[in-house]
Amino acid sequence: MPIRVRAGSIIGRDHMLRQANCQDALALGQYEGYVVGIVCDGCGEGPHSEVGAKLGAQFLARRAEDYLAEGLSIGEIPYRLHDDILIYLEAVLTLAQPRQRSAYILQYLLFTVIGVIAHKNESVIFHAGDGVIVADDWVKKLDENNHPNYLAYHLLQPDEKAKLQLPPTFTQERVHARWQRIAIGTDGFELGLLPQVWGNPHQRGLQRKMNSWSNQLHHFKDDATIVVLEKDDGND
Repeated sequence: MPIRVRAGSIIGRDHMLRQANCQDALALGQYEGYVVGIVCDGCGEGPHSEVGAKLGAQFLARRAEDYLAEGLSIGEIPYRLHDDILIYLEAVLTLAQPRQRSAYILQYLLFTVIGVIAHKNESVIFHAGDGVIVADDWVKKLDENNHPNYLAYHLLQPDEKAKLQLPPTFTQERVHARWQRIAIGTDGFELGLLPQVWGNPHQRGLQRKMNSWSNQLHHFKDDATIVVLEKDDGND
């Protein structure tokens, strides 16, 4: 039974009014029956945080594929990814050689992460920061009161992060083997629209719905991104 993947992303209406970039990013991957989905949300106060979000999403999806190819268990992969993304961001800093390291981090590299690695028989969701996660009838809104513990805070100088309580790795949510549908989204996605995200047979069906919800019904005050996974019974 293959897994059908649909995704959509839309710039928030507030961002349109401010002529700001969309600070969300998503990336997808796959390996021998496994599907990888990553959504990232750049810090709203960072003027260029979409840069980190887009770099982070692409890196994490590709690295997860590498680990699947190496035969790592999906429960182990999020721990490895957490260390890897910090090494990657440190390498970005090294290459950029900013005059003001902390300012560069705060302006370019702050973003949240929600990821899923799914197979028909096992799945795991991992996250750092706020957003939305769904597994069948279980819905969880991740809320850190608009002050997420961004991964890149780990790269600040010791005295700058001394008062922060930074998790040592991604938080994991294991999904039961009989799952039928999973969704991960940034915090701008409106939960009231969840019943309508399922069952899109067309590859761009979910994106088209999000375009309509935004343009015609004026949803999504903030940037919104969602990745939807469904076990495909082949009846569409």
